[in-house]
Order: sequence, then structure tokens, then C-alpha cells
Amino acid sequence: MKIDISKQDILFDNFFKIEAARLRYEKFSGDMSDEVTYFSLERKDATAGIVYNTDTKKVILIKQFRYPTHKKRDAWMIEIVAGMIDEGESAEAAIRREILEEIGYKVNKIEEISVIFTSPGISSERIFLFYAEVDTATKIETGGGLLNEHEDIQTLEYTLDELNKALKNKEIQDAKTMIACHYLLDKYN
Repeated sequence: MKIDISKQDILFDNFFKIEAARLRYEKFSGDMSDEVTYFSLERKDATAGIVYNTDTKKVILIKQFRYPTHKKRDAWMIEIVAGMIDEGESAEAAIRREILEEIGYKVNKIEEISVIFTSPGISSERIFLFYAEVDTATKIETGGGLLNEHEDIQTLEYTLDELNKALKNKEIQDAKTMIACHYLLDKYN
């Protein structure tokens, strides 16, 4: 299907970009739409992973400050490990790096769950979602995040029953984390 873009402007460019586009798009009827303005929050691709310790049989999640949520709920969110993919880095290499930085583990096994768009109506952000296994011997760093990225990360560990209860009690409200948690619970139930 066709998209006819007549104008594109970058309205903001710092850490992410906000783009405005005047366009028409082909409708399902085959007709072209009226010209409209769409906005896009342009972000680099990210990676995220749910981490399972095969020795302790526990899921490792993190808790950290998230400014955008503070007006609607607690600003300290429970999430899976995640981060941006650096230029020239694969999604798998990025999640391995993030797991080491945020929780201090070297990954034993990894598999891709899916690739998801976080909010396709407004954002180009795409997240490569992984399942990763670690064990007690692969805890080689302290974790906690990077000071130069202003990270202050707390590590949380859940049994599968505790994880299921946390989901049911709405303690976990981050979409990528919910998807990954349900994947893991399906895998082990």
C-alpha cells in the first residue's frame, strides 16, 4: 500500500527525535486519504530480556526510577533488564551487555522471544525481546547499572509462583515485562 509524504520536519532532536509529516496514505478501499499530519517519536532500537536463574529457579527482575510514570503511579517500576542497542551492535550482544551491567550476570543461554513495537501509533521504537538463562556461578559483577547513565538499579528475585502473584496484583505494569513474564510462565508451566 502507498504512502505519499509531502513534507517532513524534525521538531525536536535530543536523545530521541520528534518528527512531523504531512502525508496521504492508501486506504483499504484503494482510495488515498485526505492529507493529514502525523507525529512520530523516533528512537533507536532497544533490547530487553527476562532472566531466569536455573540454579535457584528464580526470575531476576529489576526496579528503577522512571520519571514519565510518576504522575500516574509510583515512579519506581519493576521491569526486565533492557537498554538501547549501540551503533553496530547486535540485539543479542546488547542484551548480554545490559544483563552484565544491570544485574551482574554472564548469560549461559539466550533465545529470542519476539520483536515488538512499544506504541506504534506514536513511536518508532522497536524492542528485541529475549529469554536468558544464568546460574549462580555466572554472577561475576555487582550490577546496579552505570553511574554515567544515572542508573540506580535494584535486583529483585521471584519464584514462578511469586511472579504470577505479582502479575495478578498489578505490581508489574510495564508492557515488555508483562509479555516476557507470561512467556516465561508458559515455558515453565
